Amino acid sequence: MSTTDLAADLAADPAGEPDLIDRLTGFGPGHPLTALRAQRGEVRFRTQAAHDALLSPSHPGALPAAERAAAAARLAILNGDAALLAHYAALAGEATARPAVLAHVERVTRSPRDSAPEHLAALVAAGLDEHAIVALSQLIALVNYQARLLAGLRALAGQRTGSGLAEETVSSDWRPVAGERPFTTATLDWLPWIAPVDLDRASAAQREALAVTPSNTQVGAYSLVLAHEPEALLHRTPLFNGIMYAPRGLPRAERELATAVESVLNGCVYCASVHARRFVELTGEGDLIGRFFTEGPAVFTDPRWRAIVDAATRLSRTPAVFAAADVERLRGVGLADLEILDLILAVAIFAWANRLMLSLGEPAD
Repeated sequence: MSTTDLAADLAADPAGEPDLIDRLTGFGPGHPLTALRAQRGEVRFRTQAAHDALLSPSHPGALPAAERAAAAARLAILNGDAALLAHYAALAGEATARPAVLAHVERVTRSPRDSAPEHLAALVAAGLDEHAIVALSQLIALVNYQARLLAGLRALAGQRTGSGLAEETVSSDWRPVAGERPFTTATLDWLPWIAPVDLDRASAAQREALAVTPSNTQVGAYSLVLAHEPEALLHRTPLFNGIMYAPRGLPRAERELATAVESVLNGCVYCASVHARRFVELTGEGDLIGRFFTEGPAVFTDPRWRAIVDAATRLSRTPAVFAAADVERLRGVGLADLEILDLILAVAIFAWANRLMLSLGEPAD
C-alpha cells in the first residue's frame, strides 16, 4: 500500500476493521478506546502490518512462519499475556522453534543488555542467515511491543492486566553493570555485528523499505542492517515516526523522557544517549539527567514527571503488572487519555527499538 493509499483509507475510516489488538482486548466499533486509537490511525495500521509482515512473510527464508509463531508464543509467556499466547500458539500449531532460537528469545527479552556477537554466531550455527537473524530480532521486538501496548490499553479500559504467566521480570532492574559503557548524553556511533546491506546492490524491496533512491548515500548502518528483512522494516520506520512525532497528545519532551528511562532500564546506552539528549535540549534539565544516570528514578521529584517515569518503569519491566491504578495516577497529575496512549506507545516502541539496537550491534565513540 502506498503512502497516498494509506492516507486515503485512514481519512475514510480512521478506526479501520478490528485488528489483532482490538480482538485481544475485546474492543470493537463504538468502544471509547477504538476511537482513541483512531487518533493515531497510522500507528494502528502499521502495528497490524508489521505483525503480518513477520508472521505471514512473503519470503520467510531460513526462519519459517510456523517457527516464528512458536517463538512468538514463548515471547507471550515471558511477557505474561495469555491472550497473546493463545493467538501465537494457534498460528504455530504443532511447530516448535530451534533451541538456539528460543535461547535468543529468552535472552533478548529478559535482559537485552546481555546480548553479544557470539549469540549471533550461535544462530548462524543453527542455520539462520542474515535475513533470518534480523527477522528474529524484529519478531522479538514486535511481541515485546505488542505486550506493552496490550497491557497499557487494558489498563486504560480498566481491565485486569496480569495473567499469572509472567516469569520474574522481562528486563533488567536499575543496577550498575561491571564493565558496561556508562550512560551519557554525548553523541555515539553504532557498530553492527552483521554486515549491513550494500546500498549499491540493494533490491527494490530493500530500497522501498529504506525510502531511498540510487542517489542516496547517507543511510546509516543501523537501517542497512535492518534492510536484510525489508518486509518488516517497511512498516517499522513509519510506526516509530508515528509514535514519537505525532502531533498533539503527550509533549515531545515527555515522550523522550519515557524512552530515556526505558533505554537505561534495558541497558541501551545508544538509545539513552539519543533520547536523554533530546529531553535535555527540550527542557534544559541536563543536571537532572546526569543524576538520573547514576542514581536512578528517585531523582525525579516533579509529580507529573515522576508519574511518567514510574509508569514507564512498570510497563517496561513487567507489562503484566501494569494496571488501572497506574493510569489513574497519570490522570491524577493531569495527563489526558490521548497523552496516556502516547506514553504507552512510546514505551512499547522502545521495547522494540532497544532490543533491535542491543541484539544486532553495540555503541561506539
